Amino acid sequence: MSEKNKKYNITKASNSKVNESSGAVVEAGKPLSQSMLWKLQTEFFANQGPEAWIKGIVPQYITTNPYIANQYAKTVFGYLRDYVGREDVDKNTVIYIMELAAGVGRFTYTFLKRFLHMIENSSLKDIKFKYIVTDFAERNIEYWQNHSFLSPYFEAGILDCATFDISKDDEIKLRHSGEVLSKGKMKNPLILFANYTFDSLPQDTFYVNNGEIYEGVITITSPDEKGDPNDKSILAGLDYYYTDKKIDGNSYYEDKNLNDVLMHYKNSLEDTAFYMPIIGLRCISRLRKLFNDDVILISADKGYKNEESMDKNYHPFLSKHGCISMTVNFHAIELYFKELGGKAIHSIYEHENINVSLFMVSNSDNDFIETSMAYNEIIESVGPDDFYIMKKAIMPLSNSLTTKELLTFLRFTLWDSRTLLELYNILIERIENEENFPKDELADDINKVWEYYFPIGEEGDLGYYFGSILGYLGYDNDALKLLESSLEFYGECPETNYEIALCYYNLQQIDKALEYTEKSIGLDSDFEQGKNLKNIIEDILSDN
Repeated sequence: MSEKNKKYNITKASNSKVNESSGAVVEAGKPLSQSMLWKLQTEFFANQGPEAWIKGIVPQYITTNPYIANQYAKTVFGYLRDYVGREDVDKNTVIYIMELAAGVGRFTYTFLKRFLHMIENSSLKDIKFKYIVTDFAERNIEYWQNHSFLSPYFEAGILDCATFDISKDDEIKLRHSGEVLSKGKMKNPLILFANYTFDSLPQDTFYVNNGEIYEGVITITSPDEKGDPNDKSILAGLDYYYTDKKIDGNSYYEDKNLNDVLMHYKNSLEDTAFYMPIIGLRCISRLRKLFNDDVILISADKGYKNEESMDKNYHPFLSKHGCISMTVNFHAIELYFKELGGKAIHSIYEHENINVSLFMVSNSDNDFIETSMAYNEIIESVGPDDFYIMKKAIMPLSNSLTTKELLTFLRFTLWDSRTLLELYNILIERIENEENFPKDELADDINKVWEYYFPIGEEGDLGYYFGSILGYLGYDNDALKLLESSLEFYGECPETNYEIALCYYNLQQIDKALEYTEKSIGLDSDFEQGKNLKNIIEDILSDN
């Protein structure tokens, strides 16, 4: 047995129990998708709610930045060009764009900003659409409904939300409008997004060898030795191993199309394990029936897109970052769509961090020309993974780049807030010391960054940082907008109130300046900047 097998507690021999973990058995021999681990996963997300993203427990940056949102928007825009050319659709009814497991809602907001800019400035501006943001965690839904940045979209009727359990729901009850999307009512296609979704859903694992197929059943144990006391993940205090169990791939699942996928791998792989994103596939099946077999899916995740990348694969190692996640078999999703008469497009490049794939099925003769062209143009140039790699390569060079070069790269990122935050200290130093510093250009870029930024109260108070720069550059009205958001999402603090007071002072709104100066001192009686500004203001008022 290889060292890799030993490390990951996985077996490779059929019908064997190699490398069993010591300790008490908590759960024995379950198909992976039916393991107790997924109940723990559900409880984790339900209990954490938005805090899972605010505290950085669950990664999100690579699937929520403006660059990837823009690429999704362009692909959807291409799809709408295909849509307007079809004769079988009712162009007076609403097209639904649905996001699965949306978490804190950052992608939702960023996508809407990019997509609305495109559609409102095009010949497609009269198309009716509604974006449905979904999750199973009630705390996430309440968060969206109460978020001030999303409120205008709810009120305009272009955004709605729903509790949606990916594992079982076959209709969608919209919270804001009260509308229920159910089978037999839907006339138009569904555009479906699944970002960092399938990797955290129950999957099954199988092993193929010598023309036979085995399911990998998982046993959960509680080791005798004490675990890491700092481990807060759902696997804390647990271990696991797999055992291979021979099956008949023709009748394993209730759905012939799913069994056909199993049989494909049985006939094409050797000495290799593969994973089935079974809950994701069943969700797609229910949604395609709800929307009359007319669905496109765009999905971003860590995953396999072909059989070559699965060669000599093993049963999955369950990576931990609070929750558990697995690599997604995008190739299996492709096989499933092809079984339905659909198609899939993946990037021709091997990606290091994230794969973005497009899946399409239609009950019409839709050949998806515009959709495919838009997707290929995006993904085969500089896709979301390429963007991430490029950003990681450029940012360490920031000190050696000119300010013009830094701001040019910021625009290349489509005004990504994290990039600007990483450049913050460099730019602050250069504002004061660099001759002919492009102040107006920086101010314009900060406003653009803020336009696409969705604050959630995470570490790094961008409203304060960027608002302070705008105030220093003399853009006091713009600065106030950012600083007031800082108070909304990060709470009262002396420094933010002082910066607001300074803006009002520069705008010659002396009463407001005094009000916020007193707030800053009230929060910290020793706050020297606040006290100094108050003395200046009181001198002005006494002179009047």
